[in-house]
Amino acid sequence: MPSADSTPSPPLFQRFFAFIGYLIFSIILAAAVLELGAFGIWTLSHGARPNRQEKLGSASPAYADFPWAAEFWKEEAQRRKLHNGGYVPFRIWGTPEFHGKYVNNDKYQFGVVRRNIDNLSADCKNQPITDIWMFGGSTLYGSGVPDWATISSLLATELNKTPKRCVAITNFGTEAYNSNQELLLLLEQLKAGRRPDVVILYDGVNDSYTGVYQPGIATAHMQYTQISARVESKLVGKLEFLRHSYALQLARRLALFKQKQDPKAMEAETKLKAMQTLDNYEANLRMVRALAGIYHFQVYAFWQPSLAYGSKPIVPYEAELIRVDTNSPDGSALKPMRFAYQEAERRAAANSDFVFLGNILDSEQEPLYLDEWHLGPKGNELIAQAIANKLPANFASSTSAQ
Repeated sequence: MPSADSTPSPPLFQRFFAFIGYLIFSIILAAAVLELGAFGIWTLSHGARPNRQEKLGSASPAYADFPWAAEFWKEEAQRRKLHNGGYVPFRIWGTPEFHGKYVNNDKYQFGVVRRNIDNLSADCKNQPITDIWMFGGSTLYGSGVPDWATISSLLATELNKTPKRCVAITNFGTEAYNSNQELLLLLEQLKAGRRPDVVILYDGVNDSYTGVYQPGIATAHMQYTQISARVESKLVGKLEFLRHSYALQLARRLALFKQKQDPKAMEAETKLKAMQTLDNYEANLRMVRALAGIYHFQVYAFWQPSLAYGSKPIVPYEAELIRVDTNSPDGSALKPMRFAYQEAERRAAANSDFVFLGNILDSEQEPLYLDEWHLGPKGNELIAQAIANKLPANFASSTSAQ
């Protein structure tokens, strides 16, 4: 017979749920300790992860002479919080509508595009206007610069300096696009009945990144691995939010270290991917030129500069960008991209299908880059001038495809 002061054991289901709660608490606590430890190891070995302001480029000395820079970067931070324009059939994403003091994405019947400042003269009211469409990724779109400082705005201003020339540019640049998506966007516009006089393509970084680095597939798009995992309902897609944890970054870094391939084999594989990347890029150019022959517009293509290539004198800020890239969780993106740039320079010289601008900044001493990929206003001005100089003097006077 039980004693008077004994207490009955809790029911089995209460003990079970108490165990489950204790187990969940222990897992959360262990994960927190693991993340904290990984943060300490990562910081000691690689330095702290760049803060958001540095990632936005506001720390770049390329903006040192602009008194309005702080206000601009605050607006740019708000813009970058927006969704990427929502799902778009086949092209995956587009440009979201946005209106601010410095950055404007305007909505038209044909879609949302970055506002372009053409600086047309008063004389152009009575003259025919040459309609130029420009296609590219975020560097053409103008990530990190105001409307007036995008490559397309600066190019329009430069071209319209010529007497009796009236040029209006539509900036179809879309953040994270490569030439695969640009071809689809051009097709959409032509199918809808719109016609340009000139098409200018500005590519290089995104094609190289997707082709030789991530995912390493020339015909793919940015974020291919993550998006395909979501579409296919893979577990990795559901756990996407864990991708930026220090513990997972450290684990990936260790896994890459253990699985390191023979350097010669890695170089041979990267060179092969670089060739495939340029094969795909040139195939896209051939498609655009075929369309130009049918719809009677001119085509000019330019391969953009990058920190991955060339001999630009590197200032301390740009050196830090390279260091951060080298210490990224998945290793450096810039290093393998150099092989694509080498192949691009070789092919541009061999067949003149496109103009290679990878060395255009080699003599520039001042800081130009905002981050690993994007140039500030001065850099974009140099690119716009280089493109204008490479276009034939009468490029807008003929509708025959080049």
